[in-house]
Amino acid sequence: MWFAPEGHLDKKLRGFGCGVVALHDLIEYKGIIKAPKGRNEYMEQIRKMEKGGIFVFPGLGIAPYYYPILCNLFLMRHGSRLRIGWGRTARSQLRNGARDIKKCLDNDFPVIFAAGPGFPFLFKDKFVTLYNRERRPSGKKTREHYMTVLGTAEADGEIWLEVASWGEQFSIRLDELVEYSKYAMPFSTRFYNIYEKKK
Repeated sequence: MWFAPEGHLDKKLRGFGCGVVALHDLIEYKGIIKAPKGRNEYMEQIRKMEKGGIFVFPGLGIAPYYYPILCNLFLMRHGSRLRIGWGRTARSQLRNGARDIKKCLDNDFPVIFAAGPGFPFLFKDKFVTLYNRERRPSGKKTREHYMTVLGTAEADGEIWLEVASWGEQFSIRLDELVEYSKYAMPFSTRFYNIYEKKK
């Protein structure tokens, strides 16, 4: 899971294509598409996915409400049994101790999730803090963004998620993601259920 420096990809995808990147890295990991041989091939795969149905609206990206639909249509066209389910909100995951996230990871499915979009012109100062892998502040933060969970951990009574964002690995606190969700569109900050459809 890695990405190119600024200027190596179309501006639209660089700014709003995180949902495409998240799906790409999942299906590459599961062997649905071949692993790219280099950075240029990786970029070309991302472009083809966007043109092939994972459409990114300039300035808006992909709404979490219909993200699973776009993903599943794409997967079906490629003959894959992998599916992206509606899943649960961040608040629900916190209540159940991230049980669903852990189940997906135990089944070897990295979990795509969304830090949902905010309300227009409101709460622009609300972000999710990104910590480094040692769980110290990285100096970076994010909002309105798709990421991928690679692992979970618990420390001092808090649930931590090891996540990938634009090819970098960070840690986030699940309770802080829930706090962010209070200022995002309803039910948009959520973890999708990743599974394979039975034959």
